[in-house]
Amino acid sequence: MAIVGTLLKNTTKVGYTYGVKKKINNPEQSKVLKELLTKAKKTKFGSDYNFSDLLQEQNICDAFRLQVPIFTYESFYEPYIKPQLQGEKNIAWPNKIYHFALSSGTTNDTSKRIPVSDHMIRQFQKTTLEQILQLHELNLSSKFYQSAVLTIGGSTKLKEVNNYFEGDLSGILQKNKSFLYRLFSKPGNKIAQLNDWNTKLEEIVKNAKKWDIGVIAGAPSWVLILLERIVKTYDLKSIHDIWPNFRIFLHGGVFLDTYKEKIEALCDQKLYFKNTFLASEGYFAYQKKPEDSGMSLLTNHGIYYEFIEDNYFDLINAGEDISSIPTCLLNEVKEHKNYGLVISTSSGLWRYFIGDVIKFTNLEKLQLEIVGRVKHTLNLVGEHLSLESMNKAVQQTNARFGISAEEYCVLPAKKRDRHNWYIGTNQMVDHQMYSVFLNQALEELNDDYKYVRKYLLKAPRVKLLPIQKFYDYMDSKGKLGGQHKFPRVLSKDQAIEWEAFLNSFDW
Repeated sequence: MAIVGTLLKNTTKVGYTYGVKKKINNPEQSKVLKELLTKAKKTKFGSDYNFSDLLQEQNICDAFRLQVPIFTYESFYEPYIKPQLQGEKNIAWPNKIYHFALSSGTTNDTSKRIPVSDHMIRQFQKTTLEQILQLHELNLSSKFYQSAVLTIGGSTKLKEVNNYFEGDLSGILQKNKSFLYRLFSKPGNKIAQLNDWNTKLEEIVKNAKKWDIGVIAGAPSWVLILLERIVKTYDLKSIHDIWPNFRIFLHGGVFLDTYKEKIEALCDQKLYFKNTFLASEGYFAYQKKPEDSGMSLLTNHGIYYEFIEDNYFDLINAGEDISSIPTCLLNEVKEHKNYGLVISTSSGLWRYFIGDVIKFTNLEKLQLEIVGRVKHTLNLVGEHLSLESMNKAVQQTNARFGISAEEYCVLPAKKRDRHNWYIGTNQMVDHQMYSVFLNQALEELNDDYKYVRKYLLKAPRVKLLPIQKFYDYMDSKGKLGGQHKFPRVLSKDQAIEWEAFLNSFDW
């Protein structure tokens, strides 16, 4: 096996030197758009919006955003997704779509069925290969290349419906993995197909000693629970006692900050954290080097990008028609400014607003960070609190008290005159003092919040809960484990269900 490890390490060196390192992502997105329009011009969508005429335009990007409206899932579903689910072909992408990814969303969201074409699957595979080759820069040992990749995701079991398959994106990608990659993948099909998170967790823990894991991919919340369970079950000093080659954590889905310290505390060797921006709709970006200021946008992977400026977020949250909202192109965005992401993809999503908010940290290298989601922006009276600001404020307040709090959520008070915060921690601190320091951190991070706190908004009300309550609630909704995540900002309906759940306990 040592020979295999050396061979794989040398292979990644060659692939990196002559492929990834010499390749420059083409930021000229008009080429990507032209390829997408050309492939889809004979589809129903291509006919509805005259792709053949668009392809004759001198400035194809401007013509595209003038001629095609912005879609949400709801406005795109009836005319273009529903017919595909019913077996029709050439609707928004050539031929028939055989796979639909069920988006996991947050605890109350109904799953959406996102088309995943064969072309998009190849783009996912291309990106995964690039990530593997990129590991050469870390100069890891040959033993690392003998180890396996453990993916902590939803069930990979797909359901056949009307001659198409639907399920978690991880299941669709697993079905299309090469035989070689499956040899280095854990936990294996039998465990990966389990739907129940607790059962899956038990099986992974039971088999942990048999495996040599070098890379873990998954949401930080569930990976932390898994690592803690393994360390406790086998009475280990660190996870490296059982997985000495564990070096890479590919994370995404939620902010890492509230989990990173506890994950590092379970290790006695250096762990490289690499962020990924992967959704059912596509693979948008990944962090090439641990020291990078953000993830690198993937500009030649079958996705065309547009960006909505943050001054339109209130309009979006109000439920207004967004079809004609102006967008910025990649060469028009600015650094450190928040944008909502609009995509057109090789699965036949066209000017599709996915709800994620990003900002570019380095435009020259096209590096970005996820700020949150448009609908997770907290704005009662003009405070405009982003998920990024809320996350930082909680992290800073936790540091003041020397506690960890991996989960939290916030919702408007019934009179809409303050924010009610629920903080998940197993350590005891004074609720009122936590509120004081949380408010102070929010004021330092956000000028709009500081202003409205003087005149319009009361101090935040804080309640500290055992972390397990958050997971118990998710379990009650059938959303435990996988790619599911607890929503940080609760909608009205989510707030009612959450508080009713908490009121069912005798505190």
